[in-house]
Amino acid sequence: MKFKILINTLFILSFSVFSDEVAIEEKISAILPPGTSIEMIEKSNFPGIYKVYYGDIQPLYVSQDGNFFLYGDMFEIKSSQIVNLTNKDISQRRISLMSEINNDELISFPSKNELYSVTVFTDVDCGYCRKLHKEIIDYNKLGITINYAAFPRSGIGTETFTKMVGAWCSKNPKESLTNLKDGENLRLNFCDSQPIAKHYTIGQKLGITGTPAIISQDGQLFPGYHSPEDLLDKLKS
Repeated sequence: MKFKILINTLFILSFSVFSDEVAIEEKISAILPPGTSIEMIEKSNFPGIYKVYYGDIQPLYVSQDGNFFLYGDMFEIKSSQIVNLTNKDISQRRISLMSEINNDELISFPSKNELYSVTVFTDVDCGYCRKLHKEIIDYNKLGITINYAAFPRSGIGTETFTKMVGAWCSKNPKESLTNLKDGENLRLNFCDSQPIAKHYTIGQKLGITGTPAIISQDGQLFPGYHSPEDLLDKLKS
C-alpha cells in the first residue's frame, strides 16, 4: 500500500513539473526574439522558480505559471555567506559547453609543471592574442598550460577564418599558428576535420565577443589579455 502511494505521489509530482514546463515554454516562447528558441528548462534552488535557457549563457528566472520572469542574479543566504547562484549556473553552463570541444581539436602548449590548464579562444590577427602568444613560455613556466580554440572575430568565411583553418589543418599546427601570429603568410591547407566553425559557434554561446578570451577548468571567463602573473593570481583565487 505504501509503495502504491509513493508511486502515485511521484507521478503527480512529475506531471506537475511537466505542466509547469509546458506553461513556461508557451509563455516565454511568445516573447523571445525571432529565431530564438528555448534550449532547456529546469527547476532552480528558489521554490516555484524555474531556470530557462534560450541561447544566452545566463538563464531567465521564470515563475511556474510562466507569467513572471527576472533577468539578473539570484543569491542564496547561508549561515556564514551569501552565494551567487547565477554565477555558479553560468560557470556550470560554460563547463557543459566546453565539453563539446574535444582535446584533439585544440592546439596545446603544455606546461611541464602544470598547475592549471586554460582554454584560450584566439584570433591570429588580434593584437593582444599575439602579445599573449609571445609570452607563451612565461605562462608555461608558471605552470599554466595554454590550449587554443579558434574564434575568428570577423566571422565564418572571412580571411582570418581561412587562415585559422589552414593552421588547424597543417602538419604542424603549433608552428603554423605561431607563424600566423608573427604576421607570416603561409601556404594554407584545408581539411574536412577542421573545427573552426564549431569553436566559433560554441564561443558565441559562451558569450565571447572579443579575443583573447580565457576559460578556466572551473568555468570562469577572463576576457581580454592577462599577463602570466596576473592570470596565475586569478586562477589561484
